[in-house]
Amino acid sequence: MKRRDLAIMYFPDKTPDQAVRNLRRWIENCPDLVAALKEIGMPRKHKKDLTARQVRIIMEYLGDP
Repeated sequence: MKRRDLAIMYFPDKTPDQAVRNLRRWIENCPDLVAALKEIGMPRKHKKDLTARQVRIIMEYLGDP
């Protein structure tokens, strides 16, 4: 899944760029989520694709969009 698509699911009222920034902030402000993503290989800041496993972990910590 594209990082942008996931961000838009969480922030449908924002522009795509704003949604990505907001999602990044949410992730960075959740230390347990950051730790879980690091265990499986956290996506680089500019990487556009997320694995299904990364998406599941993000949704587990942030809830359903």
